[in-house]
Amino acid sequence: MIDPQELSERAEIVDGLFSYTRGIDRLDKESVISAFHPGAILNNYGPEPMPIEDFVEYALPSLQKRYSATQHRVSNIRVEISQDKALVESYVLAYHIESGEGPMRLHTFNGRYIDTFTLLDGHWKISERFLRNDWSKIEDITDEMAGSSVWAKSGRDTNDPIYSFEK
Repeated sequence: MIDPQELSERAEIVDGLFSYTRGIDRLDKESVISAFHPGAILNNYGPEPMPIEDFVEYALPSLQKRYSATQHRVSNIRVEISQDKALVESYVLAYHIESGEGPMRLHTFNGRYIDTFTLLDGHWKISERFLRNDWSKIEDITDEMAGSSVWAKSGRDTNDPIYSFEK
């Protein structure tokens, strides 16, 4: 049986993963950064490892310019805690909609985040991440679901309704 302290630690770790996915999809730098300790290293997001601070300065403007929408989903989250470190493997399914000349294109990425979370200053956050690609594909979107022309589009910034929730 898992004790309440470990349940709390696991919940904080999973919440960190979700802060990252919300932040990357809403282009919210603070939400992305909040999942990581300062100076955390991201591996396999480019030719060289990069600190989280450099990643958000590069990735968020690039995502905003190239894609009209993204959705990052994490699942199959496995958390292995050992004292003040945790190995966390999570599957990621990411969709990126590219619109411009010609038909919209859907970029689909399936892979894994392999994260080292560390407990510093009382908080579990990512100190190092490795990205692994299992498969990916690009396809044209030739048809959309009925009703898609009347549904409100998700916001890609803090004007999205999720940010107006009163706590």
